[in-house]
Amino acid sequence: MIERKLASSDTEEAEGVSLPTLTRAALLATVICRGIAPAIPGLAVGIERFIVLGAQVSAFLSHLVAAGGVTAAIILSIGALRQHKLDLTFRLLALPGGAIVIALVLAAWVRPLEPELCRMVALAAIAAAVAGAVASLQLSETRASGLGLACASASGLTHLLARELVSRAAERMDSASLHWATAAATLAALFDLMTLGVTLTYLGQGNRRKIAISAGWVLAPALLLGLFAAHGSAPGAGVARVLAERALTLLSRAPAAALPVAVRFAITAALLIAAGVCVFKPSARGKTGVVLALCLLSLGAPDMPLPALWLVVAALLSPKQTSLPEQGPTAPGTSSSSESAAESEKGARVVGRPT
Repeated sequence: MIERKLASSDTEEAEGVSLPTLTRAALLATVICRGIAPAIPGLAVGIERFIVLGAQVSAFLSHLVAAGGVTAAIILSIGALRQHKLDLTFRLLALPGGAIVIALVLAAWVRPLEPELCRMVALAAIAAAVAGAVASLQLSETRASGLGLACASASGLTHLLARELVSRAAERMDSASLHWATAAATLAALFDLMTLGVTLTYLGQGNRRKIAISAGWVLAPALLLGLFAAHGSAPGAGVARVLAERALTLLSRAPAAALPVAVRFAITAALLIAAGVCVFKPSARGKTGVVLALCLLSLGAPDMPLPALWLVVAALLSPKQTSLPEQGPTAPGTSSSSESAAESEKGARVVGRPT
């Protein structure tokens, strides 16, 4: 589960925008565009300027990361087509699913998607993630990526099922469907925790002591933030607490799981914090760290364009680690490990040299 580090930042800047850079921008856009900016209106009196500024920053970031994500997905898809070692299941599911998601993300750039198209983008992203998980689980070196993709796709599928059950309950006035929706949302939260567990295990490099330290760095601030935001709707709550409560509510999926509010908020915060550790911690800047961060950033919302795009990028990136160069006679002074490292660094870049 230990990955080679990516190329140096100087090389990445010379070659183009790297996937770690895109993932950091995606994390920032997720927090601001889905959480903070929509939570500002109505927060206090006389903050019209901040509302306008938040809307402008949110629009800029969402368009920026959408363009970067689409570019990454296209380049990774072209690279996957050139690799003859990828299995047929990946080619039949991940590549068409990625194409569907890319097309619908571009369509969402113009206007919001209809509910039927939201379901389509969710199913396409889940299919791509499942194919990427199957391809990545075949080798021990990429098993962490495969487990993260499998848990993230299961979370997205159960969240989608929960939302469909809520719609059915509203249309047919069926209370039983509402109970099943809550149960499905609770199961989805369990899959989110499994994704978090895989990430913490990767960050700890399989060492119990390091895993405990990583869990402490991620879970402690998440629990504190969850407890702080849980009482944001109480009378007399401060502006910061109300903002935290609104932002975490928007970042969390509906319907809510059968868990205390503080626990649900803590899970959402832990997913975001773990994603940040994956792309900001120097020792975790391998391709597995990028894949796991993108899985965490999907937040169980594949029916939304950007989270679906992150799942697709993770699915297209992960199996590239399994397509190692063929083993053959090597010249004196060379090694197959150096060739694999060069291939790994090449796959980490998403934008080539300008022509």
